[in-house]
Amino acid sequence: MKLLSLKTVIRCADFDRSRDFYTRLLGLPVAEEWSEAEGRGCIFALGGGYLEIYGMTAADARFQAAFSQPVPGDKIDVQIRTASVDECAARLLGHWPFTGPETLAWGQRWIQLRDPDGLLLALYEE
Repeated sequence: MKLLSLKTVIRCADFDRSRDFYTRLLGLPVAEEWSEAEGRGCIFALGGGYLEIYGMTAADARFQAAFSQPVPGDKIDVQIRTASVDECAARLLGHWPFTGPETLAWGQRWIQLRDPDGLLLALYEE
């Protein structure tokens, strides 16, 4: 078996708010976008992987009411490597709450924030 890449999907409660967060605030480029009766989606290319946000409607057979609720805990977080944590912090300052920058014991520097659904994100540099 040969695994080729990773795509993480976030089923967001408010597609427009999430799209604005990931594009305008984080600056992720849109690789693909669609709208259909089952929902609206957007895929961002990040290095060798992908991040997808999907605003699912009840017309999608996989729909669950929980998709409209905030993320209940921090069992899973998304970590995105960046060239400069300081640039990320400057971009977010006054526009979105975050903590850091902080240097971790193993040398990484990061900031932490939450997306519109409450999902924990870490933007880090080596």
